[in-house]
Amino acid sequence: MITTRLYLDTRQTKDAETPAPLKIAINWQKQAAYIFTGFKMPAAQWDTKLHKAKDKATQMSISRFKLRVDTRLAELQEAGRLDGLNASEIKKLLERELSPRRDRKKRFMECLETFAASRPQPRTTEIYLTTASRIRAFDPEADLLTFDEITIGWLDRFDSFLAITSPKKNARNIHLRNIRSVFNYALREGITTCYPFRQFLIRPEDTPKRSLSAEQLRTLFNAEVKPWQQKYIDFFKMSFMLIGMNTEDLLHAEGIVNGRLEYNRAKTHKPYSIKVEPECMALLETYRGKRYVLNVMDTYSTTKFWTAKVNKELQAICKGLGQPRVSMYWARHSWATIAAEMDIPRDTIGAALGHGGGTVTDIYINFDRNKIDRANRQVLDYVLYNKKQQDVYDLIRQLNENVANIANKAN
Repeated sequence: MITTRLYLDTRQTKDAETPAPLKIAINWQKQAAYIFTGFKMPAAQWDTKLHKAKDKATQMSISRFKLRVDTRLAELQEAGRLDGLNASEIKKLLERELSPRRDRKKRFMECLETFAASRPQPRTTEIYLTTASRIRAFDPEADLLTFDEITIGWLDRFDSFLAITSPKKNARNIHLRNIRSVFNYALREGITTCYPFRQFLIRPEDTPKRSLSAEQLRTLFNAEVKPWQQKYIDFFKMSFMLIGMNTEDLLHAEGIVNGRLEYNRAKTHKPYSIKVEPECMALLETYRGKRYVLNVMDTYSTTKFWTAKVNKELQAICKGLGQPRVSMYWARHSWATIAAEMDIPRDTIGAALGHGGGTVTDIYINFDRNKIDRANRQVLDYVLYNKKQQDVYDLIRQLNENVANIANKAN
């Protein structure tokens, strides 16, 4: 009798936090062959005893895929198409039968879950699966939806449904962009030719300012707090001094090379390098970890819990200082805002934040890291010590205004 079971293949992973491929083992006549489900997850998120994902939404998607495999396997066996085949041959037949290109009317939700599973970051997969759960809450027959049934009218009604629990437009836009990404994927794969997003535009709304002024940053950095609270200020400060380095990258940075923090950005997977200034190096030494540069991951299994903790504590500290409810992400916005106020060129700020778009200017700045290093030092000197070349900046600003006035008079 042919049997199947879920199997998380951790043979090539470094640790329990590295995503591993989830496979379905096909057992037949003392042989086993494995089909990749399209899902990946860290061992820490997999229940080895129950052979299931700890996250319920993820497990529901996995169960639906396995049900497809088991159902098609039963149909093939009943039709006699498995007679005389070994486990490896059955696997190849199943893969052909389940190939997206065999079904031009492929269901949207099935495609969404396949696309979600292909995302390199577990958190991104989780966000797509959240979109899937919202679609199912909106449409009881969501799993039967085909691409041509998701029209402009359907998207409008879905947006109105989301507004009941998510009044903020940008929060709803996350789900709409996820749906658009699945359509783009389906177009590339030749699964559909439908594309309602030519007419249905996803318009963002302006978000409140998420940056602190230089004065507010000084107040936060120098605040007198309880000893156990100091580390939360220090981590925000380190992020700021590393040009708004995000929490995921900060906690998984592995080493400092020639005075620079070298890492690949989790969001873009591109290599990046930041000069570690002396003030930041002192903090890195204070919180040095065993495996990573910082010690957070010595005790936390994922960055999610630490991020929630540090944001909660930062908000409590800032409330006591009469400041806005900040999060770690404010460090990035604050650095960029202050750099812009100091008249640091936009191209340099963009390159410092890792926003290079492939233009000639971007390529030039990538080679000239000194520009970014100088920009960061200028920002830190101003915020930490209130040292700002104000006279120079005022002179440049006045000259620019004079040139503009002359040009206006000439016209």
